Order: sequence, then C-alpha cells, then structure tokens
Amino acid sequence: MKFSEPAFGLQHRSVGETLVLVLYGEIDAWAHQVLAPRLTGLLVELPWREVVVDLRPVTFLDASGLRLLVRIRRHCTARDARVRLVRGIPRVRRVLLLTGLDQCFTDWETLPPELDAPRQPCAACGAPPACGRAARTHNGVHRAAP
Repeated sequence: MKFSEPAFGLQHRSVGETLVLVLYGEIDAWAHQVLAPRLTGLLVELPWREVVVDLRPVTFLDASGLRLLVRIRRHCTARDARVRLVRGIPRVRRVLLLTGLDQCFTDWETLPPELDAPRQPCAACGAPPACGRAARTHNGVHRAAP
C-alpha cells in the first residue's frame, strides 16, 4: 500500500509580536485532526498581539476547516489579540460568506510587505524563515524544500 503526502499543510513565522499562519491545500477533517494540536501549540507558546491567517494557498475549506478558524479566533479573543484573515480564492471566500464567518474576521486582500517578507527565525520554535528554503510539514518537522 502506498501512502501519499497530505494534501494540506501549515507554515508559520513570527514578525515582532505577530504570528503569521499560512494554511495551504485542502483544509478538511483530516487537516483538522493533524493541524489543530499544532495550531494550539503555536498559539499558546508566546503572547501574540496579532495573529494573521493567510488563506491564499487554501484550495478547499469544509466545516472542519471552519472549525480551525473558529478555534484560532476564540483563542485570540480570549487573550485580547487581534486576528485577521488574508482572503483566499473565491470558493473559499464563498464558504466564509455563506456561513457568516466573514463577519467575524478583519480581512485583507494580501499581506502587508512587512509581514510577507520574514527575515528572522520563528520566535515560537526557532524555525528558519519561510523563504522557500525551508517548509513546515504536517507533523511540525522542518525539512528542506525541493
């Protein structure tokens, strides 16, 4: 039996007191099961003032993916941190619109340049900047990108 790489993932980086989370691929029940513990760990490691969730690389979002977003929002709200979404593709935006979750987040069309160009390792785990030379896999282990 051959196993394939998961069709989803999470990259993160810190910029000052901001945590940038980049979700990618198909954010479904399997992604929720794998990513939820990692997200929780990242959210509690440091007292972030702002969390930005970049949905641009997300290709599919179902109820489990929405649950991840609600988890992030609840965590941030409980700690007086701002949470923002970077808009994804139209079908992902439509899911947010139909469920009313678009009203729960401040959203951006794109990341501001100061958040889009990391220059230092992640303060939470020491991961190298997400610059294309390193990637975070689904299980939190860093590996060299192809």
